[in-house]
Amino acid sequence: MERDFDLLSGGEKTTVILGKILIHEPDILLLDEPTNHLDMESIEWLEGYLKSYRGMVIIVSHDRYFLDNVVTKIIEIEDMTSISYKGNYSAFISQKEENMRIKYEHFREQQKKIHRMEKTVMSLRDWAMRADNTKFFKRAASVQKKLEKIDRIDKPVFERRNMRLDVRAAERSGNETLKAVGLSKRYGDKMIFNNTDVMIRFGERVGMLGPNGSGKTTFLKMLIGEVQADEGKIQFGANVKAAYLPQNIAFSDEEVTVLDCIKEDISILEGKAREYLAKFMFYKGTVFKKVKNLSGGERIRLKLAMLLFQDINLLILDEPTNHLDIDSIETLESALDDFEGTIFFISHDWYFINRMAERIIAVEDHSLRSYHGNYNEHKREKEKRSQVDRKDPGSEKIKKPVEESEAKSNEAALPKVMKRIESFE
Repeated sequence: MERDFDLLSGGEKTTVILGKILIHEPDILLLDEPTNHLDMESIEWLEGYLKSYRGMVIIVSHDRYFLDNVVTKIIEIEDMTSISYKGNYSAFISQKEENMRIKYEHFREQQKKIHRMEKTVMSLRDWAMRADNTKFFKRAASVQKKLEKIDRIDKPVFERRNMRLDVRAAERSGNETLKAVGLSKRYGDKMIFNNTDVMIRFGERVGMLGPNGSGKTTFLKMLIGEVQADEGKIQFGANVKAAYLPQNIAFSDEEVTVLDCIKEDISILEGKAREYLAKFMFYKGTVFKKVKNLSGGERIRLKLAMLLFQDINLLILDEPTNHLDIDSIETLESALDDFEGTIFFISHDWYFINRMAERIIAVEDHSLRSYHGNYNEHKREKEKRSQVDRKDPGSEKIKKPVEESEAKSNEAALPKVMKRIESFE
């Protein structure tokens, strides 16, 4: 309660601002990406609060589970028009697919009718020319007028242009890709980590969870060398080539254009650069847009373009779905499915975690505890452990996961600690 607001984490700041708004109980709540930066417990609390809220709530969000749990109506803006759908996000997807199917059937029937009428006009004009009969010309003109008055149905676009990601792994790294041993970190009187260990092996998809301010971003900064541990060390295995997508995207020069930014970073000719940027939805004149004028989603797409051009076998992602629209998130998920290297990420996107994670590392009691499975399995395991603790409060809690104890025994086998990730050298 007494800490300076500027010292809070992004999620803690969001929580404070949200509380400041909700305490006034307004008639209308306008929420723009409210789950960005919130931890899981805060998101679940917000869902419950909004369900029982008596006023009107208008939300812009790309959090699919949040939309499923909270909203009762979806308004989609597409092709400069808006269409309303009753129900939550899943209901919207189902209704939209059905609407597209019906529209396509109407389009096909209309196209058949138009084709018949065009054929009739051509035939009448042909007969008129052969027989030199104005009667056929008049009939052809009458059919042509009817043809021109038809309110034509546009062909439904089932697949719109989206990012085309090709995330190819470089040669594989050592089996023990990432390892922290005896890690301790504090800021003043606030303990972040206390003598904790963790191990991530090649090819794993590992998500990190924890309350806002628990130290998730601090851990990532220690990985890339921006923050130093008070005690212990972080080691990377042999031949690790890492790329890091931060939560807050910044570029060295915000005044340059998208095209100049990518050319400076990856040394590529202009024609090839424009072709490559098109894969990340930067088309035509948008490549001349200044970096400082990019939206949150555009900044992430540009950063991804710069990162994924490299040969990498370890992806470190901090809230990768923030600011991306749902189509782009699904494209990113598909690309990551095909990636053969190791993925370590922080996310509060329930859907993304369930799709991507095969193991969860949770920040608990200043330690890193490992849970096998995705978020749903992690939650069930936590509930089981909580029930055991309530039944037997004197029982000793498991402090270190199996992976962590193995990490200590294998410490000598790892090569020398890498001081910097390759992309930051």
